[in-house]
Amino acid sequence: MSDPQEQLSEEKEEDEATSLRLKAFLQEAGIPFKVTTHRVVRTSEEAAAVRGVSLDSGAKAILLKDSKSSPPFCLAVFSASKRFSSKQFKKVTGRKKIRFATTEELWEVARCVPGAVPPFGSIFEIPLWVDRSLSRQEVINFNCGLRTASISMTYGDYITVEKPNVDVFSEEEMELGDSAET
Repeated sequence: MSDPQEQLSEEKEEDEATSLRLKAFLQEAGIPFKVTTHRVVRTSEEAAAVRGVSLDSGAKAILLKDSKSSPPFCLAVFSASKRFSSKQFKKVTGRKKIRFATTEELWEVARCVPGAVPPFGSIFEIPLWVDRSLSRQEVINFNCGLRTASISMTYGDYITVEKPNVDVFSEEEMELGDSAET
């Protein structure tokens, strides 16, 4: 039996709106970036392979929901080679009860299917946290609202334009120490 979440994402056609919005946002900010089109990718490993880059450079974005917080949604971004710690994320954000957004919530908030969410909370008007693991990458790579298009840009430009909360919430970074480098 197939996963209903996966079925919904397969049936839902991708919408170019988020990709266009993100590119316009970066262009207006004067941020250099490179767009690459490729075959559909569903995992971070597939994305890194098709882009010809390291898995470490992938900026994995996950939309989370805590119905007790305002706003209820937030975005967590970390290196695609790392493991997300929900316990640590709750600790650093002060959110009490988080869960992954459903496919439908993902569509409502970001107009994206799973695997296509870009690491930009500002374009969705939601809070954004970035794990320290991504700071070790000079260049980051991510899907830009579509599973068939990626953006590559410097981590420095990303931080400058997005101004995220930077902290530690991946398992591997926790092992290195608790405080984030800013």
